Amino acid sequence: MDSISENRELPKLYITQPDLAEPKRTMQSRYHSVSAYDKPRQSQDIPDQYISKKQLENKTFNEMTILEKVIYFASMPFHVPRVKCELITERKKYIGLIDDYQNDMVIIKVASKPRPISIPLKQIKEIHMVGL
Repeated sequence: MDSISENRELPKLYITQPDLAEPKRTMQSRYHSVSAYDKPRQSQDIPDQYISKKQLENKTFNEMTILEKVIYFASMPFHVPRVKCELITERKKYIGLIDDYQNDMVIIKVASKPRPISIPLKQIKEIHMVGL
């Protein structure tokens, strides 16, 4: 931008031109945008009193509890690819993407269902990653 503002030289033309006033340059010099990376996801209702982020960073996936695994998948940024999980409950197995965690309910997007499924956290016995 500095080279444009300092360059006040008239254009060099090899044909005869009338003397015209130099055109004023009115360009935008600065730009600032709030990107989607700066905004936190607002749909999450993850309790902070249960788990701190430092506890999740220092553990491997196999060492985490079920609640920690759910919070880990629900709090992933949108630009990180989601990992398919196998959720084993008392009655059934679900394979899908953990989308959110609200009011002790885990919201899962399953490929065979058009709408997300809500499962109570207490019913989940195990969580395994499938898509790696």
